[in-house]
Amino acid sequence: MRVSVVVPVRNDPRIDGLLESLAAQRDAPDWELLVALDGSTRSPRIPARLPVRLLELPPRGPYAARNAAGNAARGDVLLFTDSDCVCPPDWIAFADRAFRDAGLEALQGGSHAAASTRLSIRIQTDYEAYVRSHAGNGYRSFCNTRNFAIRRSVFEKRRFLDAFQRGGDGMYGRLLEEAGVVIRYAPEWAVVHRHPTSPLVYARQVFRQGHDGARWQRTTGVNLFGETPEGRGPGRWLRGRTAGSPLLNLAAAYSLLGVAATLGAAGAWLPGAAGDRAFDRSARAAHLAGRLRADAPGG
Repeated sequence: MRVSVVVPVRNDPRIDGLLESLAAQRDAPDWELLVALDGSTRSPRIPARLPVRLLELPPRGPYAARNAAGNAARGDVLLFTDSDCVCPPDWIAFADRAFRDAGLEALQGGSHAAASTRLSIRIQTDYEAYVRSHAGNGYRSFCNTRNFAIRRSVFEKRRFLDAFQRGGDGMYGRLLEEAGVVIRYAPEWAVVHRHPTSPLVYARQVFRQGHDGARWQRTTGVNLFGETPEGRGPGRWLRGRTAGSPLLNLAAAYSLLGVAATLGAAGAWLPGAAGDRAFDRSARAAHLAGRLRADAPGG
């Protein structure tokens, strides 16, 4: 069995660390690495003897890049990870052993924080809450491409939807579940994830998650938020108040971005639980701002 590792990237220097970790793989089977340069103008630093192919692609986003690399791959199993991750030395070997089970179609792994800073711990805590939200259905639709694997035969029938920059993982998990493909969750198969070092950068990511999640819901009818279509709490109230008013949508979205920035700054210096609450509310405000921006014209 041959394994193909797929990594999309656009000008992220952290990919150099990922490639070093892949060059240090032990007991790996026959494998190849495809780096999908999604409009990237930066060339990765390639360690010696790494079986890599660089695919130069137009800037269409990470899911289109994953699809292009998956199409070009020669492996029986496709392993996906991201440029901001680092893989342990047995990462490929673990997947190889798992897929010797002929009944395994897709494998979802876990991730750990690379740093122990307050910001990184908080981001990891948010991520773990998101993972737990999938426990109710046995993780059947849980897909996160920072550490995901699938048989090529399954991928050829069902590729990633690539309309938007964020949320395609969740959409893919739903697509596989609807098709009867079973995703096996193996949290012990884990990568190290290097989180943003700035609350502002993280707030931008969360804004984009809310924004693109709302666009997926509008265009496909699939709700990626784990709630009623109308939302809940203050978010539901605010979306109801601004519904049908483009100017109110925009004003609320940009006001919430200011709230998110203020709370993010407060969370950076407030100690203990107070800082945690400020950070949590900052992320919620940024996420809601993204959803409101998606409801506005041009969103």
